[in-house]
Amino acid sequence: MKRLHEVYDDLLARKGSPLCVALDPPPERFRSPEERYEFCVRMVHEVWRNVAAIKINENFVRGMSERLHRSLTDEIRSKEALAIYDCKLNDVEHTASAGVRTVRELGYDAFTFNPIFGNAEDLAREARAAGLHVFSLIHPSSGPSARVYRTRTQEGTMLYELLLEQSLSAGIEGYVVGLSGGDEGKVLRDVRRRAGEEAVILVPGLGAQGGDPRLAALYGGERILPVFGRTVTSSQDPVSASRELAEKMGSMREFYTAVKALASAENVVVRSREPIRLSSGRLSNYYFDLRALYSDPANRARVVRAMVSRIRRALGGESFKVATTATAGIPIASLVADRLGAGLIYYRSGSKDHGLGRSVEGVVRPGERFVGVDDLTTTGSTALACVKAVRELGGIMEHYFVVLDRNEGAAELLASEGVKLEALCTVTDELWQLIEMVSRGEV
Repeated sequence: MKRLHEVYDDLLARKGSPLCVALDPPPERFRSPEERYEFCVRMVHEVWRNVAAIKINENFVRGMSERLHRSLTDEIRSKEALAIYDCKLNDVEHTASAGVRTVRELGYDAFTFNPIFGNAEDLAREARAAGLHVFSLIHPSSGPSARVYRTRTQEGTMLYELLLEQSLSAGIEGYVVGLSGGDEGKVLRDVRRRAGEEAVILVPGLGAQGGDPRLAALYGGERILPVFGRTVTSSQDPVSASRELAEKMGSMREFYTAVKALASAENVVVRSREPIRLSSGRLSNYYFDLRALYSDPANRARVVRAMVSRIRRALGGESFKVATTATAGIPIASLVADRLGAGLIYYRSGSKDHGLGRSVEGVVRPGERFVGVDDLTTTGSTALACVKAVRELGGIMEHYFVVLDRNEGAAELLASEGVKLEALCTVTDELWQLIEMVSRGEV
């Protein structure tokens, strides 16, 4: 059985979207179990391309038979999404064990658990034996409920801290941390710090409930499942609504992940009183040495995963090869191409004076599609030279992905040739603010 963070990483590598859509068929509109089932299946067909997970709330599908649940969960899994049963399972040991078996028989991949009974260890063991993943409810999104979870226990800790400690000790890998008014993401940040980077955090309370998606992305870390329900399911166009949210949450998650990785890795962000000459010939008082990133395997991996999800969200299941520039782009492009299972070529400025004298190394067949992957762009001239070299050999190239855009004209230059520049992060005031937050230990 794969660990939950491995399942999450695989989903993002295939889908590119961290979105979780909650399917809550309104009982006043869908009175029979069959009507509720049909609503859920219809929504799965509408949104599946744009989601990593589908969450079914037990209270909205009461009365559905095991056969209907099985059919629904089979449909969700056939669309490469995680099927989560939001049942907030809790009770004494024997009863909770029966609940775990029921969730397994209904065909779900994971379920939510309320650890208030203090039996997290027993339930986690039952779930592992059943091949199920657990999301432990640490902090609800409802304002009144959230205040209860922030009350002090006799030991002096808040209730959510006690429940988190018990869940961590039990080896639970998933957590439910809702955003509520007045909290400003403090609990989410605390849970992420204590649970570690591998934990997957389900974040309800967004969309119609008013939680701030930016806080979810900023404090939730790399592995988050932001939950939206009525914002998607009550929309006149659920496909467009889910696509827009996938892009919004995905790009925010990738931005915060990439900037935090660059700011945390040693010697990547360099500031200097004396101007530094860039490869473009321009002078600058700051320099991003992305070659230093490759010496830090953890932060390097975060950036690669972020790049892979960005590419998948933009290209979907389309087949392509990766193109890059020598020599700076080769490390990141190689890692990304390997994770995507894609071929790789690279462009060198100026032909070799030996061998076959090529400026493009690798195989380019006429009509093949390519995406550019590089570490950094300033003016975009080198990236554009790569695009033109590939096109001259008959390749098709319309997207160029970079870890960092210095925001000095590359997007405009590439756009003039019909190429869209997509950067995990761009040098803006927000980027510098986040770097400062990282240096102060605030994120």
